[in-house]
Amino acid sequence: MTLQQLRYFIEMANTLHYTKAAEQLNISQPSLSYAISQLSITLGVPLFMKEGMQISLTEYGKAFLPYAESALNILSQGEMQLDKMHNPSTGNISLGYIYTVSFDSIPQLIEEFYNYMGNRNINFSFQVNMTNLLIKKLLEGKLDVVMAPYTETANEPIKAIPIFEQELYLIVYNSHSLSSRTSISVEELRDEKFIMINKATDLYLQTANLFKHYNVKPNVFFEVDECNSMASFVGAQLGIAIMPIIPSLVNYKVTAIPFKDKIAKRTVSILWNSQINCTPALNRFLEYCNLKNQNKIIAKKD
Repeated sequence: MTLQQLRYFIEMANTLHYTKAAEQLNISQPSLSYAISQLSITLGVPLFMKEGMQISLTEYGKAFLPYAESALNILSQGEMQLDKMHNPSTGNISLGYIYTVSFDSIPQLIEEFYNYMGNRNINFSFQVNMTNLLIKKLLEGKLDVVMAPYTETANEPIKAIPIFEQELYLIVYNSHSLSSRTSISVEELRDEKFIMINKATDLYLQTANLFKHYNVKPNVFFEVDECNSMASFVGAQLGIAIMPIIPSLVNYKVTAIPFKDKIAKRTVSILWNSQINCTPALNRFLEYCNLKNQNKIIAKKD
């Protein structure tokens, strides 16, 4: 049994007409008839039957068809996978990211990368989650790359390319006594009730470090899982919060106040697992991210 015979059989099963099938396959009708005959001999059963001018699949042919299609489909996927591995201008990259970069940073980065590439043949699949869960998937090989804050450690295989600084703001409800302020200091927040994010998140770590640095112990009223919930509780006048600006803030009747001297910020990086071999497509993406970071450093020096 050959792949050519399988292809001929599938085409014949779809058309049930020797002349049309031969034309689609760009071969002669006798060649097609011979190939089908040889396949039937190999399998030991008739695959087609003829009644007058009508050709139809036998019960054996009907039973064999889905297996033949599945075999060719799997081989085709294998060919595509090898092409993606070999060709840096094609392939798929699974990218995880934190919620607060999904609105502008991710679309902008992907668009810039496509412009850098000169084509859009590299496909992206996306997952959004908290930083610690994204890192876990990166270590397990379930994600190729992650866009999130991260502090590199000596023993972990995670490597990082800084992409941008994400500023954190004080979020208060519109009728709060601080809502008219143009800037704020951490020391002024000692008596406030806070809506804090889940302790497993990087945002919690950044906020906790900020309070610790200024010797402020926050009065935590609620703890939630993500930024929309924080904004919602703030809008309900149940406390205030520290978080990045997200587009949905306009829906919660809240005000974002910057900290003096922009002291509250975190670095968002592109992360990958150095212990897993990168595909050419991923290498191309990391190459672009590294170039973007280098250009940012040069721009700061200028």
